[in-house]
Amino acid sequence: MNLATTNERNVKTSVSQEMHAKRRASIPGGVNSNIRLVAFPTPLTFDRAEGSHIWDVDGNEYIDYAMGMGPHILGHTPRPVIDAVRKSLEKGQLFAGQTEAEGDLAELLTSEIPWIEKVRFGLSGTEMDLLAVRLARAATGREKIIRFVGHYHGWLDPLFIPGSATESTPLELSPGQSKVLSQDLVLCAWNDLEALSRALTANDQQVAAVIMEPIMCNTGLIEPLPGFLRQVKTLCDHHGVVLIMDEVITGFRMGFKGEQERNGVYGDLTVYAKAIASGFPFAALGGRADLMDLIGGVGVNHSGTYNTGMVQTVAALATVRHLRESNPYDVIFDMGQKLRDGINALSKSRSVDLVCEGPGPMVQLRFGGDPSPFDARSFSERSNSARLSNLITELEANGVRLTSRGLMFLSVAHTDVDIAKTIQAFEKALDATS
Repeated sequence: MNLATTNERNVKTSVSQEMHAKRRASIPGGVNSNIRLVAFPTPLTFDRAEGSHIWDVDGNEYIDYAMGMGPHILGHTPRPVIDAVRKSLEKGQLFAGQTEAEGDLAELLTSEIPWIEKVRFGLSGTEMDLLAVRLARAATGREKIIRFVGHYHGWLDPLFIPGSATESTPLELSPGQSKVLSQDLVLCAWNDLEALSRALTANDQQVAAVIMEPIMCNTGLIEPLPGFLRQVKTLCDHHGVVLIMDEVITGFRMGFKGEQERNGVYGDLTVYAKAIASGFPFAALGGRADLMDLIGGVGVNHSGTYNTGMVQTVAALATVRHLRESNPYDVIFDMGQKLRDGINALSKSRSVDLVCEGPGPMVQLRFGGDPSPFDARSFSERSNSARLSNLITELEANGVRLTSRGLMFLSVAHTDVDIAKTIQAFEKALDATS
């Protein structure tokens, strides 16, 4: 791999720059997801990817830790999944009816994951989070939803809160958002059991659900404090509130059964997406049979033209089967530990306050040193986003691609060689930004 300097790499982005300029004429911002807007010197255009590496249209090669923003637990173009999808294309793509694959996948999930008694499938974590909320409201007859500051449950109005929101200030919604829908949301600080208890008491008999990521993944990478998840579950049960676990990021990544298995605390409903289908648009909502059966007749509506289309369903089935059979999690966790240890050792040797933290096959970079943050506010206070942005730019210039917020995803495809080259890139990037 060519580990070039930023100036050398700036010359090599000319095709990406031309393509981005051309797209801007017909696509607002030149991108189709706003998180891709910020990039230097330009939002890159990618040509192909395989395993742990990705190439842009200028021919630059990167060790990829964005991994499609998390879905590629098996790496790019994993053979078991791609071969299954290729074979399915000869059969058709969308039937407006049922397929054998969706039944096989549902049976696999409900037999392997004890807290998933029944399951429905869709296209994205966003829509399945909304379906979970709809079920909770139907089951309880209540309207309000409690969510945690810094967690993310999709970009649609009923659950979206901009990152600057706090529980103690009025919501500052993004332009165009419905103020009416936001009135049903109650915010709490992550890892603050007293705040949650106060919110449930103040809104007694009005809260339908508490929704949360079992690990905060979208504002830093912050695990729950010891006992926190179990205490949340106890409070939900006491107040008759449905607990929704959003495992869109952690599901099938932190283990075959996700983060809930590691913690031993289970939601009444669980949402899976991303890693469940190796980058194909697929999501699942599963949970207690009495809740799920509310959409089994003429009651609560769940529809969708593209639900369980052949390609994405076959991809999900192939992914889940391969993860169950290969059980790669010890290897991926070990690789994540090597990456964390290598970056932290490098920072310590250079007396730099760059910290690499987080569990398992995900790591989060942060300039700010100790102590580690415990919620969204402390993460903001203990992070220097400008320095992190400069580091990410330099890492990209040296052949290592991260997400724009410094979150790194490991996959089965990453190797010891990748880790060694990544540490080399960090050395160069720190030299350039110190």
